[in-house]
Amino acid sequence: MGWGKRTGLRAKLFGNVIDSVLWSSHCPVAVTRLVESPNKIQRILVPLENLMSPTLQPVHFAQILAEANQAQVTVLNVCERRTSSSKIAARRSQLALVVAKVAPSNPPDIQIIAHENVAQAILQAARLYDLVVLPFNRSKTIPGDVAISDVTTQLARQLSCSIVMLGEPQRGQTATLTIGVASTTAIV
Repeated sequence: MGWGKRTGLRAKLFGNVIDSVLWSSHCPVAVTRLVESPNKIQRILVPLENLMSPTLQPVHFAQILAEANQAQVTVLNVCERRTSSSKIAARRSQLALVVAKVAPSNPPDIQIIAHENVAQAILQAARLYDLVVLPFNRSKTIPGDVAISDVTTQLARQLSCSIVMLGEPQRGQTATLTIGVASTTAIV
């Protein structure tokens, strides 16, 4: 399914095709923009924002794809620039324990970056990767309200590599994605 042409205020008010699929879906949905064939993907980046209750579905998805392609997965977390080296080491340990649950036999690399801008840090790191796997972040809103993740939107607009955004079905929430991206597909 192509990425809808409805963008801007109209998409924010009335939604688009992706919104409709995510809203009505009873199963997880992957929205993709593939620059190259999935068979050519060798380096996969999975940014994780929240270490307190991380969404591991993107890591699991990346691990499955990596096993099929003999690719390498890197899990990235961005912390505040003034975070001490001991706190960064503690984050790395915590993240390693969390992702070990998903991939005990072939754990992904763990990378922690101290930076003042999360989106910019991910964009800089992504230059070395073929694919970035993102959770589709939704805000809790009522239908018709703007519900958009600024970081996800900025990344989807600026990343030059392939992207997969994973959306979970969640009743009672709406998501509006307003990104002008060509050659994007949704797989249900």
